Amino acid sequence: MALYTQKKIFEIPSFSFASGRVLPVRMGYETFGTLSPAKDNAILVVHYFSASSHCAGKYQESDPVPGFWDGLIGPGKAVDTNKYFVVCSDNLCNCGAKNPTVVATGPMTTDPSTGKPYGLRFPVPEVLDVVNTQKLLLESLGITHLKAVMGPSFGAMASWQWAVAYPDMMDAIIPVIGTPRLPVWGGFNPLQYAIKVAKIDPRFQGGDYYDKPEQPTDTLRLCLEMMNVAAFQAGYYERTYRRDSSSDRDCYTSLLAQAGFEDKLDQVVELSVPFVDLNHWLYTCRMCLNYDVSRPYGGDLDQALARIKAKVLAIPSRLDVLHPWQFVQWVTDRITWLGGSAECYPIDSDMGHMAGILQTHIFDNKVRDFLSRL
Repeated sequence: MALYTQKKIFEIPSFSFASGRVLPVRMGYETFGTLSPAKDNAILVVHYFSASSHCAGKYQESDPVPGFWDGLIGPGKAVDTNKYFVVCSDNLCNCGAKNPTVVATGPMTTDPSTGKPYGLRFPVPEVLDVVNTQKLLLESLGITHLKAVMGPSFGAMASWQWAVAYPDMMDAIIPVIGTPRLPVWGGFNPLQYAIKVAKIDPRFQGGDYYDKPEQPTDTLRLCLEMMNVAAFQAGYYERTYRRDSSSDRDCYTSLLAQAGFEDKLDQVVELSVPFVDLNHWLYTCRMCLNYDVSRPYGGDLDQALARIKAKVLAIPSRLDVLHPWQFVQWVTDRITWLGGSAECYPIDSDMGHMAGILQTHIFDNKVRDFLSRL
């Protein structure tokens, strides 16, 4: 049975950021399934870095592809919308700010005090700020307790943040391909390097490029390519971007020419360029770089993890270089040692990090079983 959804909008007239700034915030969200009379069957799904609240289904039959976790969410699926009420919202500074189906406040939003986009005057959010906007949304729907919080990548990071910040508000979390503190190695590439590239691009204009005739589009393309390369793994790239030395000619005589596999990645990335705003991308990079659930506790990760009361099913990918599975295993072991309930279920795929988004069939039965026991 086809699953259809529509974008709704939630407005927060005065949202208090962790930094102390207070601004009006608008966010899009989508719901799937029916909220029970007791309002006790809700699951919050948090989207990954460059996705949106469109986590399942279609807006209309003619849509070319469904939401990013459609293999996991829907009638009869692991996250069964005949049983659960699923909520997913557009994150602050959503990367796809130019996509007409995305509603998110960020640097591209008009500052009511100037009539111009905020640009870099927009406050740097924390993952906790994203969580707090979601909490306000849920409360507006009458939801005060969740069956689970789950999501891939950034969604996993937010799931960990939810469990630490509001330990009594959910029965479980299912962080997929994500950790409770961003590993430093994965932070440099593609996140910090994206910010550095923008800083040396004269078209970036310190983030005030919106009304300029020349846009920092080349920097955006490079940011998208760096993320793509980091998120997948070597085996996937060898299959998808095959070298064809017999056909390549120009790259052997010109430094600036490209081989066919280079051109192919350019073409794939170009599909996303019209929908992504560079400032929003960089703000999301900074949000991830700053992410550490133990920050309010002096950097003591044990103290943060000890707050978790939810049951934890963590699903890392063994070939993920952005959020290494060994760290996830250590975290779940640590939670257990601290008296909590946590399980690590690593998956194997040469898609690396992206396996947690594109190959839900590898872990959907595990999720189904875990949810059935709550």
